[in-house]
Amino acid sequence: MAFSPPLKRTAFRALRLLDVRGELARLRFAALRRGYYDLFWINAAKHIGATCKKWGFGYHRIDRDGLGVIVRLSDVRLDDHLTLDLMGNKLLTYRLLAEQGLATPRHARFSFSDLAPALSLIGTTGRPIVVKPVSGTGGGNGVTTGVTSRGDLIKAAWLASRFDPDLIAEEQIEGHSYRLLLLDGVLLDAVRRDPPRLMGDGKRSIRALVRAENRKRLNERPFTALSPLRLDRDAVNYLAAQGLTPFSRPASGETVVIKRAVNQNAASDNHAVTHSVHPITEAACSRLATNLGVRFAGIDILARDIAKPLTRENGLIGEINTTPGLHHHDLVAGRSADRPVATALLEHLFQTRSGVVVTAQQPDRTHHLRKVSG
Repeated sequence: MAFSPPLKRTAFRALRLLDVRGELARLRFAALRRGYYDLFWINAAKHIGATCKKWGFGYHRIDRDGLGVIVRLSDVRLDDHLTLDLMGNKLLTYRLLAEQGLATPRHARFSFSDLAPALSLIGTTGRPIVVKPVSGTGGGNGVTTGVTSRGDLIKAAWLASRFDPDLIAEEQIEGHSYRLLLLDGVLLDAVRRDPPRLMGDGKRSIRALVRAENRKRLNERPFTALSPLRLDRDAVNYLAAQGLTPFSRPASGETVVIKRAVNQNAASDNHAVTHSVHPITEAACSRLATNLGVRFAGIDILARDIAKPLTRENGLIGEINTTPGLHHHDLVAGRSADRPVATALLEHLFQTRSGVVVTAQQPDRTHHLRKVSG
């Protein structure tokens, strides 16, 4: 039986409900994330002389000098919903990047019922590909790297289809993963995000080490990560490339990289690199965000060396995140807890009166302008 696109999406997304263990982990870490952002905004508000209170339904309200900033987790009121949806579509984002004269990975749209375009890409590039949902997800959900065969592709496509029946295959670019955070075209921060890794003890399997790591993330403080580390298809592929399985037992002191995708890493895997970003790369990202009308952007770059200009040989821009997670710039190795990104963001919102609500009597600027123009 053929399904219409809306029913097809509903059917595929219903598959996620079958993953009971994964759904329970999601709920536990959702509570962890809420607790983290409670403290995040309270401390950031304190640094700029503002007050912060829970406002109900997951929102926080930060007030200063008759103005209020309303936030929810890391979301602020800057970019409209159409911009968020557009940048969340990986295929359309690549079209926009190409229009801006920027190189993009070779890629192809496909579906679980039609694998031919992705298989053709594997044959054309002669290198591993990455399989992702086109849209409807974030945080690395549904992403599998290191796909080299039809069997790998079927498993990766099945995983990705749980989030969106429209899939994208793209050539796997070698290099480090970087996140550049820009606010109204100005670079606030840049971090290198390394893949998640764990240290063996000679006794426990990788699977057991992952379980212990997730318990640590949930229970220990200070916070180290807001997402569970999963032994998904990406992890299985990456471990296999190292001659390992989830049941392998690393030697005591041996460090094992669990997966290639970085979204489930921890604070110790993130490193501040703001002052290392090449000026040409910074300018290109600023121009890109400005030209596309994205006010608050987390631009993901895969590059061998962020201190050199971006070229196809050195690296490419991969994504433009319009609801960038601020924790990526806070949970960073060696970074103090003064929330420099959050305070800079709040100061900008208050000073420019962007994304704010008026909470007290303010001068009627419209009336003033009418008098001047008259």
